[in-house]
Amino acid sequence: MIARIRYRYLLLLVIFLDAIYGVSSSAAAAVNSILMPSQINLVVQANGIKKKKDFSGNISWYGPGLNGKKTASGEIFDMNKNTAAHLTLPFGTRVLIEDPKTGKSVIVRVNDRGPFVRTRIMDVTKEGGRRLNLLSRGVAYVNCLIID
Repeated sequence: MIARIRYRYLLLLVIFLDAIYGVSSSAAAAVNSILMPSQINLVVQANGIKKKKDFSGNISWYGPGLNGKKTASGEIFDMNKNTAAHLTLPFGTRVLIEDPKTGKSVIVRVNDRGPFVRTRIMDVTKEGGRRLNLLSRGVAYVNCLIID
């Protein structure tokens, strides 16, 4: 049991370091399936990873009809990548999104502007929505943590 818990914390630390220097989707998927949001916060505190800012609110997913078009940052939109749209965060900012209702989490990179719905704080791509079990619900209340 102790070894399993240590393995989880070590795996999460590796994922956070990868997030800073470039996240691999398979590693992020492994963490998303293993750790609960409360465990992620414990690792952040225990390993001294600086929390720049955290916020909460409703998010939704987007993608169909926009695939292959340019985002606000100038890169080509791919709804199968873990990216997001936010009104004010700088492009390239990585955000850990946790859904307290389902226990799912995902790390996304901001590369677009939006959402343009007043009650939402962020839009994630279809892939981000899939990882958060958001596709059928459409909108979910989540906790967000800027990790870099």
